[in-house]
Amino acid sequence: MKNRLLIILLFGAFTAYGQKRFVVGVKAGLSTSQVAGDTYGGFHKAGFEGGIFVTGKLNEKWTAQLEMLFVQKGSKYIGNPDIGDYSYYDLRLNYLEVPVLFQFHQKKFVFELGPYFGYLISSSEDYSNLSGTGFNPKSFHSTEVGGGIGISYMLLKNLSINWRYSNSILPIRSYTPVRTRDIPGQRNNVLAFTLTYQFGGKDAAE
Repeated sequence: MKNRLLIILLFGAFTAYGQKRFVVGVKAGLSTSQVAGDTYGGFHKAGFEGGIFVTGKLNEKWTAQLEMLFVQKGSKYIGNPDIGDYSYYDLRLNYLEVPVLFQFHQKKFVFELGPYFGYLISSSEDYSNLSGTGFNPKSFHSTEVGGGIGISYMLLKNLSINWRYSNSILPIRSYTPVRTRDIPGQRNNVLAFTLTYQFGGKDAAE
């Protein structure tokens, strides 16, 4: 499935590159994440986020952007031995993600909002405490549906910096020791900071 999505987006990107109405680009940067519902708060899990995108002009102020990203998500907690907490938790989730964004352009700023679909490539989970015991919770769902909101600032004609917050709409698995917003299960929360380079200038946004 993920191979088909990649082929479709790559074909669309190369086709769009030859049309003035569209621009193609690449992006890469850092993701910081947490999992709502795992009882460990804070965006302590760092990872990579990057991929390709195609942007199409809707009108003078609005564009639509389709992306294909590799995103590392998860959660991490290291206890505090000074207070007798020897717990350790490390969750690693690797996703192939396809966001569909609607973007509003205002001078050098671009505001974006839209849904995304994710496919879980791999996952690993490690937990230990003072006695060395572990646990075996339920497996993660193979797909993820969520939404994101972000803002970009144009540094140069073709180069911009992007900040984005994304959140699972549906649980990524049903196991959780707590409930969040009356929805059982755990959900990904991600803050991403990326550099974006688009080929061929700003034709789609002008």
